[in-house]
Amino acid sequence: MRRIKVNTATGRSVLIIGGKLNDLPSLLPPCRLFIITDNNVRALYGDSFPPAEVLTVQPGEESKSLMVAGELCSRLLAAGADRSSFILGFGGGVVCDIAGFVASVYMRGLRHAFVSTTLLSQVDASIGGKTGVNMGRFKNMIGTFKQPEFVLCDHTLLSTLPDTELLSGLGELIKHAAIGDRELFFDISASLSRLFEHDQVSLENLIYRAVKIKAAIVRRDPLEDGIRRVLNFGHTFGHVLETAYQIPHGIAVMEGMMIAAELSVWKGELPYTEARILKSTLESAGVMKVHDLPENILGLIIKDKKSESEYVNMVLLQSIGKAVVRKLHIDELKAFTEYFIQMEG
Repeated sequence: MRRIKVNTATGRSVLIIGGKLNDLPSLLPPCRLFIITDNNVRALYGDSFPPAEVLTVQPGEESKSLMVAGELCSRLLAAGADRSSFILGFGGGVVCDIAGFVASVYMRGLRHAFVSTTLLSQVDASIGGKTGVNMGRFKNMIGTFKQPEFVLCDHTLLSTLPDTELLSGLGELIKHAAIGDRELFFDISASLSRLFEHDQVSLENLIYRAVKIKAAIVRRDPLEDGIRRVLNFGHTFGHVLETAYQIPHGIAVMEGMMIAAELSVWKGELPYTEARILKSTLESAGVMKVHDLPENILGLIIKDKKSESEYVNMVLLQSIGKAVVRKLHIDELKAFTEYFIQMEG
C-alpha cells in the first residue's frame, strides 16, 4: 500500500494506492455513513460494504444528471442525513462524480470519500476534487471542486472488469503518461498484454506512477486555472465522440488523443514521428479506428466548458511526455477539422 497526499485550497485528500476493502473501518470517521453506489457494484461488493444506508443509482452516464442528484438529496433528507453525516462513493467514474457532487451541495457540503472500483476512476475520475453532472449532451457542465478525504484504490477489484472497461481506464492511464512522463508511456506500451491479464504488480506500479502525475498537477492548480488544463488532453474531441457515438469515456479520450496529436503536428508543435508512436500504442491497446467527426463538431466544441468566447483551450503535445495549452481561434479549429476529415476520407 502506498499513499499520496494532495493538499490544496479545496481540501486535503489521501490517495491510497493498493489498499484493500478491509482497510475501510480504519479510514472511516465515527459518524453516520451513507454509501452511494450503482446496482452493478452493489451486486458485486454489497456484502463487503461497511454498515451504512445504501443509495443506489442506475449504472451508466445517464445517472450523471441534476435529476438523479436531486433524487439522491431527497433520499438523504428522508433518511435523516445531516451536516455530521459522511458520504462514501463506492464505484467507478460515474458514481464518484455523482457522489462527490451530492456531497458538495447537500446541506452546503458533507465530508466524503471514495472506494474506486474501475481503472478509469482509480487513475483519474476519483482524483482531484472535480465533481460534476451532465446537462443534456454536454458533459460535466454543472459541478464543483471538493476534495474527497480519501480515495481507496483496491486493485483486486479490477479483476471483475470486462476488457472494454479496462481499455477505457487504460485511455486515461496513457493520457497521464503522454502529457507528463515519457518513460511511463513506454513502460505502459510494453506492459499492455500484462495489463489485460490483470497482472497486479504491473497495475499497481503503473497506476501509482500515473496518479503521482495527476496529484502533482492538482496540487499546483486545484481549480483548473492554468497547468491543470493539460489533463484535458484528448478530451475536447473525445467528449464530442463519446456523446455522439455512445462509446466509453476512456476509449473516446483515446480517439480524441489521436486527433489532438494530428492537430499538434498540423500546428507545428509535434514531430510526425512522435504522433505515430502515440497512435501505434493506442492501436496496440485496441483502438483501431477513429469515429467520423460529427458534422456539427465546431458548435459542440464551442459550447464545451473549455471554450472562451471565440477561442478554445486545446491541449497539444510537443513530444511524448510534454504537453502545452494553446488558445486556438475557432476559425483555425475549423480549418483543421476540414483538413482532418479530408485526410481521414
